Amino acid sequence: MIVYLTLAVCALLALLLIYRYDLYEKEPLYMVALVATVGAGAMWGVGHVEDYVLDLIGAPPRRGVVLAAIAASFEELTRLLIVIAIAWLIPKQFNDPMDGIIYGSVVGLGMAVTESVYYMSLTAWPPPPEGPFIPPTEIVRLCGHLVMGGITGFAVGMMRMEMKRWIAVLLGCVSISMTMHFLWDWIAFDAAMRGEMLSWQTISAAAMMLFGMVFYGVLVVIGSDWSRREFAPHSARSLWKWPFTLLVRRDFSEASRSTTHQDRDSTP
Repeated sequence: MIVYLTLAVCALLALLLIYRYDLYEKEPLYMVALVATVGAGAMWGVGHVEDYVLDLIGAPPRRGVVLAAIAASFEELTRLLIVIAIAWLIPKQFNDPMDGIIYGSVVGLGMAVTESVYYMSLTAWPPPPEGPFIPPTEIVRLCGHLVMGGITGFAVGMMRMEMKRWIAVLLGCVSISMTMHFLWDWIAFDAAMRGEMLSWQTISAAAMMLFGMVFYGVLVVIGSDWSRREFAPHSARSLWKWPFTLLVRRDFSEASRSTTHQDRDSTP
């Protein structure tokens, strides 16, 4: 029970972090909970579809590659379709350039929870000597699905706001998330079949994780800037906290003073 409770706490903390990114036009909490639940349910369904496809294929020669390709394509396309469905079915709650990455991240987090529960249910009980808490691999799983879901859904916000080049960005982001997902799963499956993690696999996994987090962070910053321009152009709120806010606040205050002086000078 403790291991599942720890998983729930980690997922909640990740959800709060995602919610914090949405600074200028926050989504209602019921939508966040609904989307996370949809993501969790979708992962359950996708898992059954993946198992069915594997049964049809049988045991191909490069099984790890096939497993990784199926997981990457099915799961990322599912995330994308869910985010597009939200934009189409509930446009009132999808009115912000940030919404694509926010809802994509939440869907990914919900899917990760379902997958983690499945894999932890396969673990022998009682828990291993290191303790009954969540294994580090599950924290990586939560973060990985969150990041890949956000990257996949990012351009849907652009599409909803009718921004230029959204098709190119959508294709690029989905390609990146699918490639990351495929490579990560391929390394994981290959290591599991071999029974050990080779040094190049460890380095590649770490580099991929770093790239994904940096790329996701860049998209969050870009989306947040678009959102600020749309909803709160004079807001001093920022993604950056201390000590970055020392510079950010000064920039906003100077811009505010400049705007005030211009308005004053133009007053007859």
